[in-house]
This record gives sequence, C-alpha cells and structure tokens, in this order.
Amino acid sequence: MQNSPDYTRFLSRAAARRQPSAIREATQLFARSPPSTISFAAGNPNVALFPFKEATITLKDDTTIQLDSSDMSKALQYLPTPGQSDLLEWLRKLQIRYHSPIDFKRYELCVTNGSMEGLSKAFELVLNTTESILVDSPCYSGSLDFLRGFGANIISINTDSNGMSAEYLNNILSNWSDLNTLPRVLYTIPNGSNPTGASMSLERKKDIYNIAQKYNLLIIEDDPYFFLQFKKLVPSFLSMDTDGRVIRLDSMSKVLSGGMRLGFFTAPIPLWQKLVYHQQVTSLHASSLSQMVALKLFEKWGLSGFHQHTEQISKFYENQKTLMVNAIKKHLNDMVTFNEPTAGMFIWMKVNGIDDTRKLIYEKALEQEVLLLPGSAFFSDQSKTYPYIRVSYSVCTPEQIETGMARFGKVLREELHK
Repeated sequence: MQNSPDYTRFLSRAAARRQPSAIREATQLFARSPPSTISFAAGNPNVALFPFKEATITLKDDTTIQLDSSDMSKALQYLPTPGQSDLLEWLRKLQIRYHSPIDFKRYELCVTNGSMEGLSKAFELVLNTTESILVDSPCYSGSLDFLRGFGANIISINTDSNGMSAEYLNNILSNWSDLNTLPRVLYTIPNGSNPTGASMSLERKKDIYNIAQKYNLLIIEDDPYFFLQFKKLVPSFLSMDTDGRVIRLDSMSKVLSGGMRLGFFTAPIPLWQKLVYHQQVTSLHASSLSQMVALKLFEKWGLSGFHQHTEQISKFYENQKTLMVNAIKKHLNDMVTFNEPTAGMFIWMKVNGIDDTRKLIYEKALEQEVLLLPGSAFFSDQSKTYPYIRVSYSVCTPEQIETGMARFGKVLREELHK
C-alpha cells in the first residue's frame, strides 16, 4: 500500500482556513457522552414543546415502520453534523458490502442534504476561483452550472460509451504547458452518466486511476446511479483506492426518495474533516427526520432486503430502457445515432443532419407536446451549437414512451425533409 497523498495540496484557500464550530463540536461531544451527562452548552429547543408525538409509515408491501415517542424526539432535534450515529454505522456496513475499501480506517462518512450538497462542498473544498478541474464531456448540467458560477476553469475530457477517455485525459495532462497550474482534481459520474448514460468499464476505471496516481489527482466519484446498473455491479473507484485519493458521493434519491434529500460522502479523514467544518456552518446537518425514517427502514430490511430492493429498481429501469430503445428504433430509425446504456435513466442521441437541437426542441417538438432536453445544456462551452438530445425514460409509461417518440419522429421527419 502506498502512502497517502499530502492532502494540504488539494485544499482551497477557504478550506485550509476552516476551523470547527464550537457549538457544533459541543453537540457532537454531548452525543458521545454518558446519558447521565448534564449539558448547559447546547442551545437546542425543548423537544417537549414540539407538536409531533409519534408516526407510523406504511410501506408499499403494507408493512409499517414505527417512530415511537423516543424515536420522534431524536428525529425532531438537532444532530451532530456527520449524521445520526446508528445510521452512519449502517452506511459503513453498506460501503463495505458494495465497495470493500482497501483500508476503510482512512475514511469517514457524512450524511448530506442529497448528494448535491456533498458535491458542491467537495468542489469548494478543492478549488480556488479560476483553478482547473477535469470533467466528463458532456457533463451533468448541475455540476457545470456550479463550476461556472464558482469561476472554475472547466477542462472537458471527451467521453465514449465507456465514459471518460483515459487516452484523452492522459494527452491533456502530458501536454500541459505550465506544471504550476496542472489540475489537481478529476470529477466524473462513472455509472449511467447524466446525460450520456455511459458507464465506465473496470479496465477504464483502472486506467483512469493509474493516471490519477501518475499526476497526483484527487478523484471526485459522483455515483448516484450505482444501484441502477442493469447487470453486474462494476467495482467503484473507492474499491480500488490504494492511496486514499477518492472522495465518493452516494445518493438515496434514486432508491428511496428524492424528496427526503439524503446523500452521503465517503472521504479520507483529513478531507472529511474540512467538509464537515463547512457543513457545520451552512446546513448544520441533513434532516434528522429523514435520517430516522431511513434508519428504521434499513433496520427493517437489513442489507439483504436493501439489496433486493435495489435489484427490483434496476430491473424496472432496464425494462424502461428497453421500451425507449425500441421506440427510438421504430420511430426515429436512421435519423439519430445512440449507444444503448447499461445503467441509469438516460439515452444520449445525436440527431443526424441537424447542428443545433435547441430550436427543434423548444419550438417544434413542444408544439407537438413532447419535451426533451437539448445537448447544449451539458457542455461547458455554451457558445457552440450541438446536435445532441438527452432522453429520460424514468417516469413515462409504456404508452407515453411510444406516443412521445412517435410525435418526435414526426417532428424530425418534417425538419429533415423540409
């Protein structure tokens, strides 16, 4: 095993300055103290005055989870910033079950208000304004919007059906003119990428990780679609992290609920600590109620029940994907080209013979009552035109998929043959 990187080189100036919040640290100290401890430190509201007493939540199989008055008191009060201790322990078991980190003692976890909160804080952890970051191209528009607003220099790395191109990445770094400005961070969505649906093979991940070692890069692994892989789960960057150079972001939005706003990050402890300091003075912690509901559900299911649930989810999305692929082949045929995804919720199509899909979508397609997303939203250079479209198959019924693609096929034929 190699030595850990010098984490100070990855920290932004703001992150390097961050110190613990005395109030938040006191909350954590009290949570770890014996029940007989008397605290005059916290400014917590008195839970006896809250109007909620208990709750029963009925699941889809008509069984229930119960939050009694003791559970509800915890679910309505402030928590230590990293999260509810029992939930964190369960999530550690989850990471071991699916990722088997080589040396888990070097990492810690923190629950966040959805994985997007963890991602934005990870960006602010490692970037100063105008500094470079390596990203997939095309890339999730939410990440691009944050990075543009932050003032980062976005270095787009071409992708193919297996995700980020290792060859292109290596060429960019090996030909970098000023070593003083060499990027320190690589950001990627490795499975079912939004927008392309592309998933990295194990060999591609190994190649990318080797390049990260060669150029001493930190990898931000944003993996909300991990459990939406249709076949075998491909090992993660976290699972092969011999050095401690991976920050992994996980999301419960695709497997439990988007509205619960639950995600969590796994990071090397020196970086985790700075991320927690940031959360201490922003959101304080993720929703206590959402964390308690999730914990009760996980305790009811166990790891085997959770795995069974995620397998059902992946099968559903695989079937949705097949319906959409068949509809595209039937109604769009040779007017578009695309790669069939092996994970996620999206298909990325190139429209043959059209340079800019924005007017086509927002005017022509919308007139026919079908809405798609233009590919331009997913590129860092907004001055160019792009012939791409992102199609989501996650929520539409089979009838809507068939009807919607028929409508869009009509739009395309009229546009290409006018």
